[in-house]
Amino acid sequence: MARARWRLVRRALGVGVAFGVVLPVAGCSPGGGAVEECEETLESLSLSVDGVSGADFECHRSFGNDWEKGTVTVAATTQDELVGVMEDVLRTYAASPDLDDASGPSVYFTSEDGGLGAGPGDVGFNGTPSMAQIREHYGIEP
Repeated sequence: MARARWRLVRRALGVGVAFGVVLPVAGCSPGGGAVEECEETLESLSLSVDGVSGADFECHRSFGNDWEKGTVTVAATTQDELVGVMEDVLRTYAASPDLDDASGPSVYFTSEDGGLGAGPGDVGFNGTPSMAQIREHYGIEP
C-alpha cells in the first residue's frame, strides 16, 4: 500500500500537481474488488483534482462490513478554498463509473498546514454520504 501511494505521489509530482490530498482509494463496490484496487482508485481520483496535493485511503473488505476512509490534503489558505476543492473532489467521485452507488468513503479534507478542515457535512450532507447521495446532490450520472 505504501509503495502504491509513493507511485501516485511520484506520478502526481511528475505532472505538476500543485496541491496535497490524502483520500480513500476508488474502485469500490460492496463486497467486491481488492483492497489495494479500492485504495488506488480513490487516491487516483482525488489526486486528479486541481488543488489536491495528497491522498491517503484505507479500504476494508469483510463479509458485509466494507468501508473506505481517508484524508485528502488540499493547498488552501481559506475555508472557502478548502470547501471548494472538496466539492470538486466529491463531483469527481460522483462522475466515476468505478465507484458503486452503495459505496460511501468517509473522507476528511485538510489544508497542508493542518489548520483548516472540512467534510461532507459542510456542504449539506448528514453524516457520510453514499455515492448515490453524492450523485443526486450534484445531479451527476457516471
